Amino acid sequence: MVTRIIKIGGASITDKSQFEQVRLSNIDFIVDLFKTNYQNLILIHGAGSFGHHQAKQFKLNEGYLPTDDYEKCRWGVCDTRRSLGRLQQYLLDAFLRNQIPVVTVSPFNFLLSDKFELIEENFQHLCQHLEQLLSFGYVPLLHGDVLLDKTKHWRIFSGDDLLLKLAEYFKPRQCVFLTSVPGILRLDGSVIEEFYIDENKFDEMNSQSKTIDVTGSMQNKVMIASDIVKKIDECQVFILQGVSDDSRQLLSSHIDNEHLVLNGCTRVLKRKTSI
Repeated sequence: MVTRIIKIGGASITDKSQFEQVRLSNIDFIVDLFKTNYQNLILIHGAGSFGHHQAKQFKLNEGYLPTDDYEKCRWGVCDTRRSLGRLQQYLLDAFLRNQIPVVTVSPFNFLLSDKFELIEENFQHLCQHLEQLLSFGYVPLLHGDVLLDKTKHWRIFSGDDLLLKLAEYFKPRQCVFLTSVPGILRLDGSVIEEFYIDENKFDEMNSQSKTIDVTGSMQNKVMIASDIVKKIDECQVFILQGVSDDSRQLLSSHIDNEHLVLNGCTRVLKRKTSI
């Protein structure tokens, strides 16, 4: 049922160095990519400068710590989610202006964890809801979120981790990370166009980030992308710049287009084993 799952990176639609600073022209560009090909699609967006600052301030990715002021941290959960909702509204407005039938779905309303491990029953309920929306022709738009945790009280659940879980369930034909950079970069700044899992090394990558990111940045994306390639046969996985000719060419092309040529972005692959 699901053909593509696409993660719109927070850095591609916001200025992560500034508090709650949206890049409206980037949102318009990215939304335009889906005007004619939104069938059987799930979208996820990151937080960027909306939510990361609050999550860092209140250390929400660590759960509740006895040394924390509980009431202030609980307020931090609420403010982080307010900020996430504000960014999502910018995206939703842009999709609806372009007559793309997007509906927002909050992981907070469905998912629950215990000691940072998702409770499977709740995740199944989320997937069933997404299946229902897709069957009626809607495009679900989810996001990285704060979740309640039975033991730790709260946690951060990144959009990248959500993409992996949904990919394992729906087994799409293609997963795409739209980022603020052309792809996985070497230390010299050049793009690794074909990243073979278990062959490339993280210490050869340029994964440094000078901005706030409580979810792991590029290195985590590469780990998630590698897991998808390992676990889902025939799933194409790309990491590329959201505002680029490559993103327009990729998302306007049929998944089985053998003549598609992309330059300056990364496809994550595994070697085919010989029999």
